[in-house]
Amino acid sequence: MSKTVIPTPPQTVVITDENQEILEKLVLSEMTWDENAVMGNVSDKHTGKPIEGVCIKVCDEEYNPIAYNFSDIDGNFSIEGSFSPSIRIIAAKKGYETISSDAIPTESLNKKALNLELSPAPNHGLVIFGGIKDTQQKPIPAVRVTIYRGQSLNPYDFTFTNQEGVYIFDNIEPGTYRISIQSQNYIERIINIEIGRDQPIITMEPVYLKKKLLKGTIYGIITDKDNVPLSNALVVLCNGNNLPVQFTYTNEDGIYMFYKLEPGTYSIIAK
Repeated sequence: MSKTVIPTPPQTVVITDENQEILEKLVLSEMTWDENAVMGNVSDKHTGKPIEGVCIKVCDEEYNPIAYNFSDIDGNFSIEGSFSPSIRIIAAKKGYETISSDAIPTESLNKKALNLELSPAPNHGLVIFGGIKDTQQKPIPAVRVTIYRGQSLNPYDFTFTNQEGVYIFDNIEPGTYRISIQSQNYIERIINIEIGRDQPIITMEPVYLKKKLLKGTIYGIITDKDNVPLSNALVVLCNGNNLPVQFTYTNEDGIYMFYKLEPGTYSIIAK
């Protein structure tokens, strides 16, 4: 091991009288350098002030983890471990942009402190996290989730659920929103939410979608006695009480079709 000195913490000196002379002694403390440790300091790139609680991780050249530690109140850190010939440094703290270094030869760090600078992270807004399942508790993938601001008809943003039925929105500002949840085989759901500034992550209650009831179709062909298709023939669909519910006309091939029919008994009259 070898030793070197480190700067002292700030010392407060107060002069209360004119022509007062004060003798202030400062004692330099010694830092012990461990050949098997990575040491340094983390500060705010804009203000230069030390940052406490930064997670500093040492990885090998392929980003496999080796060791990590946190910066102290003065922004200092020391990480011990069995390091590979080249290492990478990753530093992260909430509110700051994560930094990662290029590969650094380990021997170049001997008796040398790393000075890391973190920049405040841009404001990415709030995050909405939610999940969508069917009535059997199974996740539903590929569901379109659209978010609207207030009463606006224009989408604020949209996304789709993943294989686990999970959706995420970011860059959301505080305010009132409604969320539309749509899937071809399920009944649409609308959810209204109020988002405040004290909610950086909004975890939504799971949404359970009910399947749409598949309605029936009736189709056929109208011909004359010689089996020739008749075009533009009137076809009337009646319900079980013989009351008309739909009508249509055949196409040039004599084809007609009724759709979106509720379960029941029907009769057909053609003219």
